[in-house]
Amino acid sequence: MIFKKHPWLFLLSIFILTTSFKVDDSIVTADYKYSTDRLPTMVEMLQHGEHYSIQITSIGCFHGKRQTITVLNKEGILTASLNNKRKILSPSDVNELIHFELQLREIPLGGCTTIDTYTISNDYETFTTSDGTCSWQGYKSLVAIF
Repeated sequence: MIFKKHPWLFLLSIFILTTSFKVDDSIVTADYKYSTDRLPTMVEMLQHGEHYSIQITSIGCFHGKRQTITVLNKEGILTASLNNKRKILSPSDVNELIHFELQLREIPLGGCTTIDTYTISNDYETFTTSDGTCSWQGYKSLVAIF
């Protein structure tokens, strides 16, 4: 094997592979703007007695973690649960969920070794995407709600 004789060649090839992906940080930022003629998000479509979930799976070189947030509409009151924590959602919390989903649906391709996979699902739809940019980390704003 050539890599055994020349370990620097292996490191150089890893460097070239990881830097050859262009990540456009300007697409998904805190000041992200989305189209006004967009489709409604799952939280906006949530009817009485319905729920949806956001499953977040983060896998990297040295970690693996899965969390699930469940949002429920019970008699017009929106609640969210994560692990053993449950919270009544404020209007700003609902806006955070809307903002999260709209950004999630526009994530660009990335070239990072940590991959965050998001699955948003209700009784009618399941949307799954992955973030490999290592720059968005949109789940942090959701977990901060709790």
